[in-house]
Amino acid sequence: MNHTMLQHYRVLDLCEGISQFAGYLLASLGAEVIAVEPPGGVRSRHLGPFVDDEPDLERSLGHWAYNQGKRSVTADLSTAKGRQRLLELVRGADSLIEDAPVGHMSALGLGYDELAAVNPAIVHASVTPFGSTGPRSTWAGSDLTAVAGSGFLHASGDKDRSPVRVSGVPQSFLQAAGDAAAATLIALREAQRSGLGQHVDVSAMESMTHGQPQNMSPRVNANPIDRLAGGLSLGGIDVPMMFPCADGNTICVALMGVAFAPFTRRLVEWEAGEGFADEELQAVDWETIAVEVLSGQRSPEIIGKSFATHARFLATKTTEELWAAAFDRNLLITPSALVSDLLTNVHFASRDFWRDSELDDGRSARFCGPLVHFSDEAPERTPVVPQLGAHDDAIDTDRQPHAAIVVAASGGPGASGSASGDAGSNGTVSEGRVSGGAALPLAGLKVVEFSWVIATPSAVRILADYGATVVKVETESRPDTMRTVNPFVDEDPHPDNGVGYGVYNAGKRSLSLDLSKPESRQVVTDLIRWADIATESWAPGAAARMGYGYEDLSAINPRIIMLSSSLLGQSGPYSSLAGYGFMAAAIAGFYEITGWPDRGPAGPYGPYTDFLAPRVIVASLMAALERRDRTGDGCYIDVSQTEAALHYLAPAILDASVNGRDPQRCGNEDPHMSPHGVYPSAGDDQWVAIACTDDRWPALAGAVGLDSDEAAGWDQAVRRERAAVIDEAISAWTSECSNVEAAEAFQTHGIDAYPVNNAQGCCDDVQLTAREHHINVPQSHRGTMWTQNCRTRMSRTPPVVWRGGPCLGEDNFEVLTEFLGYDADRIADLAAAEVLG
Repeated sequence: MNHTMLQHYRVLDLCEGISQFAGYLLASLGAEVIAVEPPGGVRSRHLGPFVDDEPDLERSLGHWAYNQGKRSVTADLSTAKGRQRLLELVRGADSLIEDAPVGHMSALGLGYDELAAVNPAIVHASVTPFGSTGPRSTWAGSDLTAVAGSGFLHASGDKDRSPVRVSGVPQSFLQAAGDAAAATLIALREAQRSGLGQHVDVSAMESMTHGQPQNMSPRVNANPIDRLAGGLSLGGIDVPMMFPCADGNTICVALMGVAFAPFTRRLVEWEAGEGFADEELQAVDWETIAVEVLSGQRSPEIIGKSFATHARFLATKTTEELWAAAFDRNLLITPSALVSDLLTNVHFASRDFWRDSELDDGRSARFCGPLVHFSDEAPERTPVVPQLGAHDDAIDTDRQPHAAIVVAASGGPGASGSASGDAGSNGTVSEGRVSGGAALPLAGLKVVEFSWVIATPSAVRILADYGATVVKVETESRPDTMRTVNPFVDEDPHPDNGVGYGVYNAGKRSLSLDLSKPESRQVVTDLIRWADIATESWAPGAAARMGYGYEDLSAINPRIIMLSSSLLGQSGPYSSLAGYGFMAAAIAGFYEITGWPDRGPAGPYGPYTDFLAPRVIVASLMAALERRDRTGDGCYIDVSQTEAALHYLAPAILDASVNGRDPQRCGNEDPHMSPHGVYPSAGDDQWVAIACTDDRWPALAGAVGLDSDEAAGWDQAVRRERAAVIDEAISAWTSECSNVEAAEAFQTHGIDAYPVNNAQGCCDDVQLTAREHHINVPQSHRGTMWTQNCRTRMSRTPPVVWRGGPCLGEDNFEVLTEFLGYDADRIADLAAAEVLG
């Protein structure tokens, strides 16, 4: 763990469950994180898996996973004494993060207004299922129902069965907690300028939607996706990516389009050499074939034929043979790993990723190590999880919040400068201020982005939402892959017409710059001199080979923070593997744990690690900025998408290392709730998600007709034994009404339920609509473009999405003149040299 970047911050962690990931992330970056627990311990201490499956509040592996490096104090908030104890801690804290039901903290007299009265600089983040505002904000919620509302659930699983979530570790609250940590750091940065904190509102449902730009398909007259296990289906064309091989399963990304065509072509050449691919397949132009099929110029049978050929061919190869071919032949192929496989993976060992802690019987518990690798600071070796109340008498309550110290030293609010300065300093007032004229938290921060696709652009988009000026560098000959990926407005595959590109690049500037031209080098040099942050996601080592490695950039600008994102990181024996988040998800074990026990793995929808890494990236960048403010030095950040994603499976990894148990696919079952599943409702492929706690079971039993005294008294063990009877009764009831009607009816009884939204459901969802999750913003190609709003909300400096994804090169003149100071002659010379294209 890194102990110098955020060491000046104190965070109070009141989270009861998996949302403790937020505090874990901040502790990993050096913050002092104090877990405030009830006298009997937080809920996570009482839930398995446990060491040897023996319940012990000090030996819960789920609790261990996200509480390393914290301190533990107890306070009974149901008593006046306990509430006063918390307020004493708040007085000297910088932030507080909690996951209580909406309204609970206020009912205790501990809402944001009450906390701010004690400490005006406090940043208070709330992680809830559906957000702190909106007509469904007070609905009962859990991971299953948050995922259901996001649209992500409907896209995952087998076509002929109900949609399915990732088994085992609640992903929606982990993603929301990561967003809460990142937003907390952004708000804390603003507090150093204003001296004021604010409330940060994080919805688990909305956090999950950012992997789903296709949810806006109905708004833009585009084909929505269909569910397909281990792949995706668009416009009736099935595109599988998971295939059985001789000794397991493999992910093979054999897609169409400019970015993917070279890899698919090489796969077909290999297949042809061994007698599998015929002349028709060898003659296909993989760059254009998808457009030809979708436009009706060519029969979709050729697509089906290609995937059938891949399936036959891959079935003859072992995972070892395919893994070797990924490197030798430069293919997008990787084995689908079990969680236990991760523990012996030589690549992670070579990067010093794991942290082992010896138990009292000589066994070791294996914890995830660094979230990212910083260039100049070694992480701590040994994870420590605090015992309940271990620090009750060790917390200094006379501490001053960091923002109060900074503001006092600078002479008052608004006097501190650097990256939190006035948006007007770099000519970006339009996106640097909220409607009332106040500067956004990151106004004045300057980012040059060489990264593409989803993971890093999605993270940088968050910086733009909160006021950073971002210059995205592309070229017409090698545009961002997302410009070529569905959905497109009106099904028009124009490079400025992609909805996904707009979602991940809203609020940015576009500079078209051909980096292969020698004349571009001075432009890059000037951009680096201008910027605070530079990001790239080229193949590992490519930046250095181009003369744009960290040493090169820091020689130009010693304060530059450079971030490189790749599938497996910049070092290690497998670092050269090219690829996408589909492959990283397979390497990290997500495919094998998602699906039904009687079928092969279905995997979560999409390039899943691309949706997990952005939270870690934003938090790491904010931590590096904090360090630079104190030292004046920039740094280099190496992000492995796979390693970042492994933290989202930390409880399962601990279970495998301690108890020798691999997590299994279990459909939508849950170890702590029953019934817990997705049930049919009226209409084609319409579903409602239900998650029943013990106290709500009698109400659910009565609602669906299991209203005998005997049924109402079934405990969870009996309910699991009689799951078939219960599921039949629920399905018979839900099938008679719409999923919205079913969810509303169950919620009147306090039962956790939510419609399983497809794309149209997301567009119609009253909660997402009330929270303005989908917004129509200016965009040059179309005039306006639908995009997603920021995934977090701040009460005093809300995010501003002032434009959609930029057209390629539309900001060339503004960037070169206003940001870099070029005159017209110099720009004309660049144009004549064909550099700006």
